[in-house]
Amino acid sequence: MLIFDCTQDAADFFSKKVKGKIISAVQPAAAAQSLEADSAAHERVDRWQLHVATFGKTHVLLAMKVDTRYAMMFVGLKRNDMKGFLEQFNARYLAELLVLAVNVRGEMPPQAELQRHVDVWEESLQPVHFFKRGDRSVQAHINDVLYMAAYDAYEGRGLPVEEPDLVAFGEVPNGMFRSIRGGDDFIPAELELKQACPRFGMVMTDVEIAEGYERWRSRRRAQDAEPEFED
Repeated sequence: MLIFDCTQDAADFFSKKVKGKIISAVQPAAAAQSLEADSAAHERVDRWQLHVATFGKTHVLLAMKVDTRYAMMFVGLKRNDMKGFLEQFNARYLAELLVLAVNVRGEMPPQAELQRHVDVWEESLQPVHFFKRGDRSVQAHINDVLYMAAYDAYEGRGLPVEEPDLVAFGEVPNGMFRSIRGGDDFIPAELELKQACPRFGMVMTDVEIAEGYERWRSRRRAQDAEPEFED
């Protein structure tokens, strides 16, 4: 099951006005209570928070997973296009984690076995629900990521738009230490990998994942530090 908690801005983005009446597939927060009471029937519930900001005339949607604070940014989505958003979200989410898992481990299960795990994971992302509610702690971390995006948009190289650039952008906030009141510091990408690896059929301990992620991150930093030479 996939649950998206929508801020007011996200709820407005996924709404339209028909003959003066607001039509939206985003359900009120009260509707989540009965659903979550029955969620034990589902093997897994993935919960994300959605927020929408506007840079100039460009809509930027930021999705952040509530328990890991893993962030994904989407740029240029059309208003009220939930189908388009979900198609991009599902494809990018699995692809990002698969590539990261390969980089951290260096090898994967046989193709047929891996595909079976991916298919099961995709099935687990159904059904999908959108609720109008939010968490202040998650929103604070969302605002941090959007601040980085705003810097790129107005002071840096420009707002990332294409998927490779969006993935590269996400590596930065997902590699930063986060903290939630009452808990230890953690790195979103590393924490997300600890959940993802078993779902890909990869047998790795938390320590192996942490060490593998740090090795990969060190390689990335070294690559970024290499000087560029013009012909």
